[in-house]
Amino acid sequence: MDSENSPRFSDRFEFIPGENDLYSLLESFKRSGQDWIDLTISNPTKVGLVYPREAILHSLEKQESMEYDPDPKGTLEARKSIVSYYKEKGHTISEEDLFLTSSSSEAYSYLIKLLCNPGEEVLIPSPGYPLFEFLSLLDGVEFNSYQLDQSSGWKIDFENLNSKITNKTKILFLVSPNNPTGNILSLEEFEKLKTLAKTKRIALVLDEVFSDYLHEENRDQIDFFHTDFPVFVVNGISKILALPQMKLSWIHVGGPTSWKKECKERLEIIADTYLSVGTPIQLALPELFQWRNMIQSQVLRRIRRNLQVLESSYSSHPSIVYASPKGGWYAVLQSDSFLNDEEFCFRLLEKEKVLVHPGSMFGFEEDQGNIVISLIVETESFQSGLEKISTFL
Repeated sequence: MDSENSPRFSDRFEFIPGENDLYSLLESFKRSGQDWIDLTISNPTKVGLVYPREAILHSLEKQESMEYDPDPKGTLEARKSIVSYYKEKGHTISEEDLFLTSSSSEAYSYLIKLLCNPGEEVLIPSPGYPLFEFLSLLDGVEFNSYQLDQSSGWKIDFENLNSKITNKTKILFLVSPNNPTGNILSLEEFEKLKTLAKTKRIALVLDEVFSDYLHEENRDQIDFFHTDFPVFVVNGISKILALPQMKLSWIHVGGPTSWKKECKERLEIIADTYLSVGTPIQLALPELFQWRNMIQSQVLRRIRRNLQVLESSYSSHPSIVYASPKGGWYAVLQSDSFLNDEEFCFRLLEKEKVLVHPGSMFGFEEDQGNIVISLIVETESFQSGLEKISTFL
């Protein structure tokens, strides 16, 4: 069909055809069958973890999976199993405050639809995962970034945050532990956010998907679930059970009683429109949670081993600044040698066949010289990749 006679695409996002130089080079490696060390891999199903394969597959074979009896919130048994998960962690919640989604991305999209009119605004942390930016564009809202302060261990820069709030701001996204910096929201920060949310009438949306992967004891046990202002908590089994392919996440709705009642009624309409979560995974969820400790212990051991390797590799490396993350499975390395980070990552892949993320992908300024690596890479590959980075420097 002639493009002149074809319908226009939407202007929701800027479309640039093709790939950047880094990923074009990577594709050429794949086509030619070359090996490389991937220090960006964050897919837990691809890093040599041992899963109870037969038990997981057996849990998906329930006869009830052949029946379609949808509930906009998700099946009651699945929601009760999530309540039990939180009870083990010391939180008491109600299954009536939970809504199941197929992914955290879909959960954020539901909440943007729930709270924002087209053209209104959400605030996202920087550095942070770029997903929020793109979801905002797809849902027809504006986004702005508020800064995390590196000099204070990546705490929220409240002066900067306040300067970014306008009368169009409806949602403030929080990520704890943050991806990729690994910082954890403090009680002091949450108290300030509480005041801000109440005075500015802004909802808080907390992404806690890495909350089971802490590398030191979290002394601030914050109750995000029982609040007198709107707080939505998003989590799912992509990280909790290291099963991203199973596609099950959830939203917990918290806030004042009367507001929460109307909120859940509105959210139910959105959820009823999509009915996205598959029946088999909902029915399997109670059994899958039984394997949580087995799966998470492997992931945590891997992260801790790799953190030890990283510490020993760069503790005496004068050109690299590294602060150990408090949670999550990413680490940030900083060096003047990484300036113009995309160019550095391209040259590293070209010369040493090691793939790392440029920090600018996560909102770091290019002139800060940051790269981001995954901590769940198999340790032998992880160590080899770090050695090649040192050689390259």
